[in-house]
Amino acid sequence: MDYEFRELTEVESEISRQIIAIEQEAFGAGGMNEWFLPPFIRRGRVFVLLDKGIVAAVAEYMRDWDDPAHAYLFGCAVKKDYRGKGLGKRLMIRSLECLARDGFKTVSLTVDPENMAAMRLYTGLGFTQAAFYKDEYGPNHDRLLMIVKLPVEEACDGV
Repeated sequence: MDYEFRELTEVESEISRQIIAIEQEAFGAGGMNEWFLPPFIRRGRVFVLLDKGIVAAVAEYMRDWDDPAHAYLFGCAVKKDYRGKGLGKRLMIRSLECLARDGFKTVSLTVDPENMAAMRLYTGLGFTQAAFYKDEYGPNHDRLLMIVKLPVEEACDGV
């Protein structure tokens, strides 16, 4: 299937509604919401994969204040009906290519160490563990900090 890759530069109500639904489905209260998404679109970087106008996957990034050549992946989520088709990898590779082209040198993220699907995706793209944050989001909500140097060309084979 042919998916359209886009970076959002304007708030589009229907696209925004779909992104928020995907994020809430994936992350619950920790997902993107109607208050956070517009600033991410206008001041950060938001990338989507569209299937005939339907948001199949989304990734949101912000720039690091201490290192302007470093970006932080706030969230990456694939709509439930589209999971298991390699869309997370496709979206990550395309968005990381855009960041590298725009001068970013590194990207970091945090991930639940028990989220095996996400761990496989990120390690497959070259992310390595940089730190462990005990109780980052409250008791028993640990996170791994992972980082990758850009570009990630070796991960792009076949995509």
